[in-house]
Order: sequence, then structure tokens, then C-alpha cells
Amino acid sequence: MYDVTKLKLLYKGKTKDVYDLANGNVLLQFRDDTTMNEQGEEDPGGNLKGKKVVGSGRACLLMTQHFFDLFAKAAIPTHLVAIDVANLQMEVENAIPVGLNVALEGNAGLEWIGRWVATGSFIKKYGKYISDGQRFEHPYIHATLKDDERGDPYIDKETIHLFKLLNEEGYMISKFYTTTIANIMKREFEKLGCELYDFKVEFGWNRKGKLILIDEIGPGSARVYKDGEKMEKVEIGNLFA
Repeated sequence: MYDVTKLKLLYKGKTKDVYDLANGNVLLQFRDDTTMNEQGEEDPGGNLKGKKVVGSGRACLLMTQHFFDLFAKAAIPTHLVAIDVANLQMEVENAIPVGLNVALEGNAGLEWIGRWVATGSFIKKYGKYISDGQRFEHPYIHATLKDDERGDPYIDKETIHLFKLLNEEGYMISKFYTTTIANIMKREFEKLGCELYDFKVEFGWNRKGKLILIDEIGPGSARVYKDGEKMEKVEIGNLFA
């Protein structure tokens, strides 16, 4: 789709590079890198760059392509313009991530987490009150600050308003979209004989000031299990090949 050697690099992330496009859009160039937690374990919510896993970039784009199409049919607007799986590229509409609007330092943002099963960081925070692996009747939706240095702290509605990250309407739209996404993803994985534990998404504002889903929704953004075993990123992506 694009020759990145001729493009301006805007940002180098843990799993992808971001380039400026002449048409006003942005190119996401995926790599076969993963994220991990402080214990060295591969973790969708990890703040550290993990090992290279051949095929993980392709897996991310296959899953993103599948679910963004379903989200669009459910009237959830996204920044997706086009995907080139072979070249690990995703062209997206330029958008300002929620959180950057008030950040005082470095990169920042707001992530929304959808949980169907209590595990991971949720158990680290609340393991005294709920058992690891407990399932929820409805998706538990909450937000965290995208702040590696501070361990991605949880943030409630009142603090989101206090920091002026979102107004009441923006908060309700984000939570509604995340809940809808949770239900869509759960159903899709169940059709494939798998179980979705949790996932994360981000929202941003496009040029018209509309709140839209941004980034990707790949295996690196979700925990999926099959027959009681956690699935690997490439394994998940191949479900949508």
C-alpha cells in the first residue's frame, strides 16, 4: 500500500510505527512485536516491549479487519480507512486520542477495558474480594489512564470529569460503545469455540469532533481462551484468516 521509507515517522510504539500521509490520514505499520508485564509475561495490558513473535502483526490486522467490519455494522464509527494485511499496514483517519487533550507531559490517553472474566490486573487490585477466573453475567466496563510510568491507573467517572477528559455525553457514548463491542466480541469468539476474557479499546476525536474508535482490536488487545488454555496471538489471528 505505501513505501514507508518515503513517509515521515510520527511515532514509534511498542508494536507499530505511525507515519504521516499526504492525504491527511495516518499509516500504522505493524511489527511482529508484543507487549509484556513487569514479570516478563506476554500481556495485552503490558507496558513493556516484549519479544518478537513471527506472524503477530498479521494476526492483529486479520482480527482488526474482522471486528471493525462488525462494529461498523453495529453503527460504531471507527478510524479505519483501509487494511493491507500482506504489508502489515493500516491506513486510518487522523484523530486525537482522548486524554491527549489535557496531557501535561508525554504520551497519554484513556483506555476502556471490557471484562467477562476476572483476571490479570483486575485480580491484582481486587483479588481479596473476588476469585481469579470468576465470570461476570454482564461485561464489566471500566477505564484506565494510558500511563506506563504510573502503571495505567484505574479512573472513575468523577475523575474523568475532573480532568476534563470527557464530558457526560462523551463518557456515556464511550461506555455504550465498549459494552456493545464486548457483546459482539463475546458472541464471535463463542461461535469459534473460544472464550473472551477481556479486551481494551481506545477512542478519539476526528476532524469533525466526532468520538470514534481508534487504534486496533487485535490479539495483543485481548485475552482469549480455548479449552481452558490461553491462546497465542498468532493462533487467535488465524481464526479470522
